[in-house]
Amino acid sequence: MATISEKTFDRDLDFGAVFDGTVGSRGTSVIQGAAVDISELKERRRTYLRAVAHAAGLESMAALAKELGVTQSTLTNVLSAVRSASPELIRKIEQLAPKIEDGSILGAEALSRGSYVDLGHPPNIGEQLTEAYRERLQELQSSEERATKNIREVVRNFESMGSDDVFIFISATQQPFEMNPNETVLKRAILDAIRRKSFFIYLRPTKESLKRLDYFVDIESEFENFKATLFSGLSEGERKSYADHLVLVQADDVPLYVVPDFKWDIFYSDRIEAPHKSIASAGVAAGIDPNTSGALIRVPLSAESTKRILLEVVRSIWQVNSGRRGRGKVPGKIIERLVESAEQATKQKVRGRR
Repeated sequence: MATISEKTFDRDLDFGAVFDGTVGSRGTSVIQGAAVDISELKERRRTYLRAVAHAAGLESMAALAKELGVTQSTLTNVLSAVRSASPELIRKIEQLAPKIEDGSILGAEALSRGSYVDLGHPPNIGEQLTEAYRERLQELQSSEERATKNIREVVRNFESMGSDDVFIFISATQQPFEMNPNETVLKRAILDAIRRKSFFIYLRPTKESLKRLDYFVDIESEFENFKATLFSGLSEGERKSYADHLVLVQADDVPLYVVPDFKWDIFYSDRIEAPHKSIASAGVAAGIDPNTSGALIRVPLSAESTKRILLEVVRSIWQVNSGRRGRGKVPGKIIERLVESAEQATKQKVRGRR
């Protein structure tokens, strides 16, 4: 995404119909006898507008201004803290990107809660943490991957999978993109990979465990509908042949479920140049407001984290799989490869107690 312009203005432009409030010429504003650090306010506005533009799928400041029905210089002056935005403009911006919190940072009242040169009355710890974490969240939201981009990347990953390659999805409450009934692109890529003898394993909690999380989606039915849709164009023989290439494993004793709204995925292949033959990523749910979904940030995991996650995931899959008979089992050859890699990478045993 193109970076929003950081240009500032040396003179005070007149946009009285859109803005209110004034700032000093030396980077401070006097509010009730205290000097506000304008450089920090400018940085926070810049962070907020970047997040707004990204969330709205806009590639530039000019595009954001056009979407809001204002001139680019209008946003530039807000960004530069030359003026503050009117309540009407703030309302438009918040409607454009409702997930991005704290549109009031653009308003005149932000001057009265900025960073003071005279810290005679510092904020309490609750106010300080809320403000600091909100700003960090906005920074994350400005780089949050949009679902369409994420799906394109995952499709390319699936298209690269070959014989005996394995994909594992893990989450307590996050639905995989491909299980959305209206999604078609990922389903097509998964079926093509299965035809190339790849394997897809979904590690999710049991219904009883989900009820304790106040999550009432029937994951088993969701998976069966997904599988039926995926295999609907196959012959009876093909469906039987590929049945164990797409498996749901429901287990409750999975340490990763301690953060139920996160999701993880692991790609496992002999063609991955790492001792543990795996690359993993996490979809991290970020946010402090219990009433909003915040941001879901996709993070590639370090080799050390990947090893630990591989061990715990393989343990859970192995324990459930060892108690299954016939239908719904992960093939033994895949289990053995996963167990061998996890044990070699971590020097710990999969077959045993944690």
